[in-house]
Amino acid sequence: MSNIVRYRGELDLNGIKIPCYILEDGTRVISGRGMQESMKMVDTENGQKTSGARLARHLNQKSLKPFFTKYLASGHFEPIICKDGEKKINGYRAEALADICDVFLQARKEIELSARQAVIAEQCEILMRAFAKVGIVALIDEATGYQYDREHEELQK
Repeated sequence: MSNIVRYRGELDLNGIKIPCYILEDGTRVISGRGMQESMKMVDTENGQKTSGARLARHLNQKSLKPFFTKYLASGHFEPIICKDGEKKINGYRAEALADICDVFLQARKEIELSARQAVIAEQCEILMRAFAKVGIVALIDEATGYQYDREHEELQK
């Protein structure tokens, strides 16, 4: 797999901005930090955002482990180190964000979440609803051929 960024952009899901990339081999990647911020996993210290170790911490929480099991064995949440010129990007496959949201929503149904986990689950619900709306519109656009005629960033609107 080639980890060189070929295209770059930013998803804007109702004000939630997530840097995203497409690698030379077509792999879609989301910035690890952007992914964490979109789920409200990033803390602040003295007004500064702390770095992206939160995701790994949540993937390894004992209470959530049973919900992540089917993904963890496959290496699904392994970080992808990409190069965008001289810039190094720590990212994840794009599908990982929806899968993590799915895990938090399923866990919320089955167990009592901590206060912090509940905030993340709430944000995951917002993200999943945005994904669903964009997904159905994109599928209709592809089925009808409209994706060639629509405005450049119409799906994000």
